[in-house]
Amino acid sequence: MKRIVYISNSDSQSIEVWNLCDNGKMHLIQTVDTYSEVQPIKIIKNQKLLYAGLSKNNEIITYNIDAKGCLYEKSKISFPGKANFLSFDQNQKFLFCSSYHTNSLIVAPLDMDGQLQNPIQIIYDIKGCHAAKINYKYNILFITSLKEDCIYLYYLTYFGILKNTEQKILYAQKKSGPRHIAFHPNQDVIYTINELNGTIDVWKIYNTKNIIEIKNIQNIHITDKQFLKHYWSADIHVTSCGRFLYATDRLLSIISLFYINPDNNKIILYKSYQTEDQPRSFCIDYKDQYLIVAGEKSNTFIIYNISQSTGELKKINIYNTGKRPIWILIHQLD
Repeated sequence: MKRIVYISNSDSQSIEVWNLCDNGKMHLIQTVDTYSEVQPIKIIKNQKLLYAGLSKNNEIITYNIDAKGCLYEKSKISFPGKANFLSFDQNQKFLFCSSYHTNSLIVAPLDMDGQLQNPIQIIYDIKGCHAAKINYKYNILFITSLKEDCIYLYYLTYFGILKNTEQKILYAQKKSGPRHIAFHPNQDVIYTINELNGTIDVWKIYNTKNIIEIKNIQNIHITDKQFLKHYWSADIHVTSCGRFLYATDRLLSIISLFYINPDNNKIILYKSYQTEDQPRSFCIDYKDQYLIVAGEKSNTFIIYNISQSTGELKKINIYNTGKRPIWILIHQLD
């Protein structure tokens, strides 16, 4: 299986397309001009489509992905707010767009060809709306509100309209700033990273007679330096095996490795690695073989090999990229 890496470089106004070889080496195969600051990117694999959010006119561009992984513009649409996170429902019929600057969550349908349609719902007054991801098992959309220190919960209805769950809101610690979300691959557990206080929350879903309740079961620091005044934590991902969790902090320029306890799914900090300068985004390939971190300030990205037994990271190579890389994805070609 061929692996392609996409990097959105905001200040360069471009998306780079890299080939990831089996030996961990990478080769740039395409640079796509976006003619505007580009931020989130997201892929629908079975449709071979990549979606990118741009600052100009709050556009979202849809690209076709060809057999080599290269991108070719298919269509574009303007939204009521600037995108800073994109995600889809399980059937890939609806796109969820978080707009941090307009404090809103936008829902838009996709047609049979993956073409975006005009929004059908906008939820306002989610202050610092940063990310939205849906839990496929329970059909619940988790929306982080960084400025309110909480996570909003919505059911997705058949027609794409969101409605409140019975619980409605998860409350994080004051001045924590919930930012990004990761789901355990096979357990009813959610991990959220808090930007402002450098911690990770672990949440468990309880299903009692079809009544869903979500409770916080752990809050843990991203580093063993727990008494720092300032943090700027960013991204979080769990390996597909469900054994390891990684998280970054931009101010400290670290990526931390946590072990996931198989008995209760709580996490244990194992090690923090100094990495590229201001690591805003990282990704893990589908084999849990490679982890790639982009340095938003250093304009470089680093590729690590992941130890299958311990989860430890071994640096393979560093590559230069465009200016201010803020989003990175790995895509598996058939």
